[in-house]
Amino acid sequence: MPTYQPVLNALLGYKTIFDQEELTPAKCPEAVKLIHENTFAFISACCLDRGTKAEIIWTVPYWIFQQVGHYDPLRFYNLSFGQIASFFDHLPQKPRYTNAAPRTFHDICRIVVDNFSGHAENIWKDRSAMDVKRTLLSVYGVGSGIANMSLVLIEGLYQITFSDLDYKNMDIKPDVHTMRVLYRLGVSPSINEMEAILAARQISPSYPGAVDGPLWSIGRNWCHPSNPECAGCPLSSYCERIGL
Repeated sequence: MPTYQPVLNALLGYKTIFDQEELTPAKCPEAVKLIHENTFAFISACCLDRGTKAEIIWTVPYWIFQQVGHYDPLRFYNLSFGQIASFFDHLPQKPRYTNAAPRTFHDICRIVVDNFSGHAENIWKDRSAMDVKRTLLSVYGVGSGIANMSLVLIEGLYQITFSDLDYKNMDIKPDVHTMRVLYRLGVSPSINEMEAILAARQISPSYPGAVDGPLWSIGRNWCHPSNPECAGCPLSSYCERIGL
């Protein structure tokens, strides 16, 4: 089995600390501000993050806020499913799974109000990573990848350290950027979510999720779908440039 230690060193040497705007890249400063000031906006965006560009997902709460003038789960709670679905129908750019998104939103709203007194931060405040993950997995459409990503973001944004976080089983959450980079590197045999997860495990066996942010950033800033900027890429020395 090939060793990927040089690749891992390059990834971790490139970037391991991301500022708030990089962790939640929205389409406008107002959307970023809402995510960082409103914990329900943050966690609902996390739960909606399925197969859609990050800039769209992190702006969805702000677009809903613009429609109704608030982003309060207690005020959303008594709305009908049809009313919630209408918010998503009127978004300027929609999540990929348009039919599932309102159900996900309705679910996380219900959980926050019923189980956490309407305060989304209580999902993670003084709770273990296992308990937080169990809560998130109970939301419609949320799988292990989203739950793991959310735990990492909670640690990064809210200066929380989960003592029971199982790093070895914390996989990346594949998206178009990470899958493309891993394929072009020659670690992943195809642009495929499961293959990308397995490739990240090869690169960083003790904590596969550690390479998620660096891979995503490299894909976004250098390894473009067309006309990649290979000369400046931190992985240039190790990349096989598959498909180019």
